[in-house]
Amino acid sequence: MMKPEVVCFGDGHYRRVIYGLGPYIADYEEQVLLACIQDTTRCLAHCDELDETSLLHSRIHTDALIEECNFDTLWKEYGIISVLVPFMNDFPHADIHEFLAPDLLHQIIKGTYKDHLVTWVEKYLLRTHRQT
Repeated sequence: MMKPEVVCFGDGHYRRVIYGLGPYIADYEEQVLLACIQDTTRCLAHCDELDETSLLHSRIHTDALIEECNFDTLWKEYGIISVLVPFMNDFPHADIHEFLAPDLLHQIIKGTYKDHLVTWVEKYLLRTHRQT
């Protein structure tokens, strides 16, 4: 993936191409599994401290931690699942933590409107009109 390949394009011209990957859209559970981590996919913050400023996950940082720490420390302190390897780990220009993009349908629309709003309205109606 580092050496260009000569490809004939639709306009008849030949060009050198190095293939890459684009954003990977998945729901939250799949993102966590793909990134081989336990909590947040983008940053190193603990799940109870997401409002605080923190560093972003990176492949270099994760690889260094896997080399230096044992399984228990990786899991408890960093939330890293060290026995799994992300499928794009050996791609030279790919970092799974940078490629993961939110799935708008499931994470924002469904999470905000369906799960949150419907639950809130249901609680409001039960408190206001009581269950019959």
